[in-house]
Amino acid sequence: MSSDAYTGVRRRKQTPWRVKFGDALVSRLITIGGIGTIGAVLLVVLVLLATAWPLHRWPQASPWRVVDLTSIPSGDSASTPGNVTGRLMAAGCDEFGLMIWQAAADGSITVRSSHVGQLITSFPGPGDQDRQVTCHSLSIDRQHLTLGFSDGTFQNTTFAFQSSLLRKDQLPEGIELSTGNSRVVSEQAIYELFGDNSIRQLQLPPIAWSTPQKIAEAPLVAIDYLPSDTSNQFTQATASSLIALTGDSPVLARIESRENLMTGAITQTVTTSACPAEKRSQQPPLSLMLANRGSHAIVAWDTGTLDRYAIDPNTTDPPEAMESASGLPGGGKFTAAAPMIARQTLLLGDATGVLHGWNIIQSSMPGAASDGYRLTATHVVKLGDQPIRGIHSSSASHLALVNDQRGNLSLVMTTTDSLLRSIDASAILAQSTTEPQSTTEPQATAQPPSAQAFLMPKNDGLVALAPTKLATASLDVAYPEATIKALFGKVWYEGHAEPKYIWQSSAGTEQAEPKLSLIPLIFGTLKATLYAMVFSVPLAILAAIYTSEFLTPSLRSRVKPIIELMASLPSVILGFVAALVLAPLLQEHLCAVLLAIFIVPFTFVFAAHLWNLLPLEFLVRGQVWRLWFLVICVPIGLSLSFLLAPLVEQWLFANDIAQWMSGTIGSAAGGWMLLLLPVVVALAVFVMLGPLAQRNRRTAVTSTPRAFAIRGVVQLAFMTAAVIGIAYGLSCLLSGIGFDPRASLFTGYQERNSLLVGAVLGFCVIRLIYTLADDALQSVPQQLRSASLGCGATPWQTTVRVVVPSAMSGMFSAVMIGFGRAVGETMVVLMAAGNTPIMEWNPFNGFRTLSATLATELPEAAKGSTHFRTLFLAALLLFTLTLVANTLAEYVRIRFRRRGSQL
Repeated sequence: MSSDAYTGVRRRKQTPWRVKFGDALVSRLITIGGIGTIGAVLLVVLVLLATAWPLHRWPQASPWRVVDLTSIPSGDSASTPGNVTGRLMAAGCDEFGLMIWQAAADGSITVRSSHVGQLITSFPGPGDQDRQVTCHSLSIDRQHLTLGFSDGTFQNTTFAFQSSLLRKDQLPEGIELSTGNSRVVSEQAIYELFGDNSIRQLQLPPIAWSTPQKIAEAPLVAIDYLPSDTSNQFTQATASSLIALTGDSPVLARIESRENLMTGAITQTVTTSACPAEKRSQQPPLSLMLANRGSHAIVAWDTGTLDRYAIDPNTTDPPEAMESASGLPGGGKFTAAAPMIARQTLLLGDATGVLHGWNIIQSSMPGAASDGYRLTATHVVKLGDQPIRGIHSSSASHLALVNDQRGNLSLVMTTTDSLLRSIDASAILAQSTTEPQSTTEPQATAQPPSAQAFLMPKNDGLVALAPTKLATASLDVAYPEATIKALFGKVWYEGHAEPKYIWQSSAGTEQAEPKLSLIPLIFGTLKATLYAMVFSVPLAILAAIYTSEFLTPSLRSRVKPIIELMASLPSVILGFVAALVLAPLLQEHLCAVLLAIFIVPFTFVFAAHLWNLLPLEFLVRGQVWRLWFLVICVPIGLSLSFLLAPLVEQWLFANDIAQWMSGTIGSAAGGWMLLLLPVVVALAVFVMLGPLAQRNRRTAVTSTPRAFAIRGVVQLAFMTAAVIGIAYGLSCLLSGIGFDPRASLFTGYQERNSLLVGAVLGFCVIRLIYTLADDALQSVPQQLRSASLGCGATPWQTTVRVVVPSAMSGMFSAVMIGFGRAVGETMVVLMAAGNTPIMEWNPFNGFRTLSATLATELPEAAKGSTHFRTLFLAALLLFTLTLVANTLAEYVRIRFRRRGSQL
C-alpha cells in the first residue's frame, strides 16, 4: 500500500520539531508555574508561622552575677560614710538598671552601682531616737518612698534619677570607656557606653525628705501613698492621697502641694479624717492599699481577712467601712501582699505557696456592699509548697516576681494565672529564720525582711539584695501577655465582673492590661460568614436550579452573563455604598426590610397559585412570559412591605423598632414574633409537604384544575392566617411569662450591623456560588433527565430527585468555596461592620473579623511586639480557615464525582 495520500502529498511520519519544542516548553512552564504556586503558598505559611511562633517562647534569665558587698571599699567621700548594714526596708533602681538604692530600717539610703556593687553615695534617714520608723510605703515604680513614724508623722521622698547623653569629648578627665569596660563610676555618677558609641551619664541628686506632717497621735503601723500631679503655666500643683493605719483607726490624709513657678515658694496643705476600724490581729496588717484611683482602701491581715473602706476623693469625709471578706475560707494565713500596677488588684501569698489575686468589682448581684462594689477573688496560682515571703509587682506590665521561704523566685503573669518561670535565688534570698517575715509593698511592719528581689523597670533584669550581697541577672520576658489562655480562653480582667473574651489591643494608659483574645475575632469572622451564607446560598442555589432546569437555553444564555457581571464590582465600592448609603436607609426603613424578608417570598408563592387560576390556553401560550411574571412579584412584595411597615411597627414595636431594641419601650412580643415566625413557617411548610401532600394529591385527581387552584389559594390564605396567629399567640405567652429576647439577642441597634454586612457580603458571594452550582447542574448527563421524564416524572420531580442529587458534589463545592470567599473578605466588613469586637448573635449590632483587624491594626503595630506577632497568628488562623473550607470542598467534590461516574 502506498504511503501517499489520495491528494498525492506524501504523509509525514514524524512530528515536527517545532511542535515538540513548543509542547515541551509549555509543559515545563506549567510544571514550574504549579510548583512555584505551591512554593509561594508554603512560603507565606512559613513567614506567618515564623513570625507568630515566638509567642510561645518562655522567659529566659541569665546566670546571677553576685557581688559580695563586704569586700567592696567604703569610699573616701564625706557623703559616703560606708556600707550600710542591717535589715533592708526597701530597694529600687533607675530605669536602666545602673544604680541600685537600698533603704535600711532606720530610713538611711545607700546607692550602689549594679555591675560591681561599688558604693556611690548614701544619705542619712530622717528619723531619730524620738521618731522611729514604724512603717513604710514604696510605690510600684519604686520612685516614691513614704515613711511612717512612731509619733504619728510621715515623710516622703522621690528618687529623681537624672540621665543625659554625652559625646566622648565631654567625658571627665581620666575616664575611658571601651567594649570591655563599658561602665565606669566617677564623682557619684555612672558613665555607660552603649549602642553605636553612645555614652549615657546617670546620677542621683541629693535626696530631699518632705517636711514631717502629723496626721495621728498614735504610731502609724501601716501607710500607703498615692501621688497625682496637675499643673498649669503658673503653678505646679500636687494633689496626693495618703492613708495610714494606727492601732484603732484608719486615717485618710490629702496633701496638696503648690509650687509657684515664678517665685519658687511651696505651699503644702494637709487635710485628715479618720473612722473606727476593727483590729484583726496582734500583728500589724500585711498591706494597706489605696485602690481605684484612691476611691477605695483595702487592709489585708495575716489572719486571712480583708477589710474594704470606701473613700470619696472629692470630699474630706472619713473613710467608710464597707465589707470584710475572708481571703482564705479554708483557713490558713497570708504571708505577703502587694498591689498590682493599676492598683485595682491586690496580690496575696499564703503559707501553702498559693498566690491569690483580689479585685474590687462593681456588681449589682447579691453580695455587693451598699456602694455597689464587692471584693472578689479573681486569680489563684499554685507556685509551690513553701510559704511566700515576698511579692514584687512590675511597673511596666502585670508581671509579678514572687519569692518563697527557700529563696526560689517565680515569675507570674497574673492576668492569665500563668507561672512563666522559676528561678533559683536561694544563695542570695534564703531566709535565716523560719519565722514569718513580710516583704510587702507597702510595708506594714517595722521589721522588714533581710533580703529582697524585684524586677527592673523595663522588665529586662532581676535584682536580688541581701545585707551583704547584691546579685543581678538579665531577663528576657518574651511575650507573657500571649499565653494559650490569653489568646483562646476566658480571662478575668481588672474592672470586669466575670471572665470574658476581649480583644482590646490599645488602651489610654500604660497600666491597662493588654487584651488579645482571638475568640471575638474568630466569632466575628464566622458571624459575618454565616449571615452572608444565609443571604446568598438560597438565592444562588435556587437561581442556578431555575436557570439550568427551567429556563429556555436562549434566556439562560442571557441571564447567566448578567449575573456573572456582579464580579466586576469591587468590594471596596460595595463596602462604601453599604456604609454611606445603605446603612442610613436600613436604619430608617428597618421594619420594612424585615417585613420584606417574609412578604417577598410569600408574594412569589401567592403569585404561583394565581398563575394556576388563569385559563389553560393562556397557560400554554404564556410559558415564555412566566419569568417576567415572577420578576414583577419583587416590586409588588417590596411595595406591600413598605405599606404595611408603619402598621406592624406600631403594633409590635411601639412605633420605633430601633428604640424598642434598647428595652425602654414596648413589650417583648415583637422580638418573639421575629424569632418564632420563621419557625412556624417552617412547620407549616413541613405540614403542607408531609401530612397534607397525600390528601392534596387525591383531591387533585377528583377535582377540576380550576377548582383545585381555587382550593390552593384558600388553603394558602388559611395557613397564612394560622401561622401569624400561632406565632403571635406564642409570642404573647412568652412575653407574659417574663422572657425578653432584648436581654440576650436583640441587645440594641447599631447603624453598621450584621444584617447589612450579610446582605452586601452575600451579594459578593452570590455570583461565585451561582456560577459553580450552575456548571455542576449542567454537567449532569442529559440521558438521566430524559430517562426520568420518560418514566413519567414531572420536570420538578426530575430536578429534585435526579439532577440535584447527581450535582450535589459540585453544588457543595460551590457553597464551600463561597464560604472561603466570605471568610477572607476585608473591605466590606471593614467599612460596614462597625469593627466592634463583641460576641453576640444579634443581627442588629456589629462585629470585628480577622481580616478587618489585620487591615486596620497591622500597619500601626510595633514590629516585634506582642500585638504584632498576635496579628500574624490571626493571619495564620484566617489562612487555615480558608484552607480547610477549600480542602473540604475539593474532598467532597471528588468523592461525589466518583459516585456519579458509576451512573
